[in-house]
Amino acid sequence: MENRENRQEQDVDARIGIVPVALPHASDEAQKRLLELQLKMATSSINHEYARLQFDEINDRSEREDLLDYMHDCHRQYGEARVELMAYDPYALADFEADLMRQKQTTITHYHA
Repeated sequence: MENRENRQEQDVDARIGIVPVALPHASDEAQKRLLELQLKMATSSINHEYARLQFDEINDRSEREDLLDYMHDCHRQYGEARVELMAYDPYALADFEADLMRQKQTTITHYHA
C-alpha cells in the first residue's frame, strides 16, 4: 500500500507542469485564446512524442503508416498554434517552447526508462 502511494506521488511530480504565458494588458478573451493555443501546442507535442516512441517499437507496416499520419497531424496542429501564438508575443512563445521542451525531456525520459 505504501509503495503505491509513493508511486502516485512520483507520478504527480513527473507530470507536465507548463506554466501558461500571460499577457499583462490583454483582455480576458485574448488571455483565454492564448491559453488555448498553449494547450494545443503542449498536447500535440506530447502526443507526437508518445506516437514516435510507439512507432519505434512497432513492426507492422500498416500501424506504422497510421502513426506517421497521426504524427504529421500533431505536427500540423502544433505549427498552426505556434504561428498564431507568435503573433501575440514571440518572446513569450520562446519561453513557452523552452519550458515545454524541458518538461518533455523530463517526463518522457522518466516514463520511457
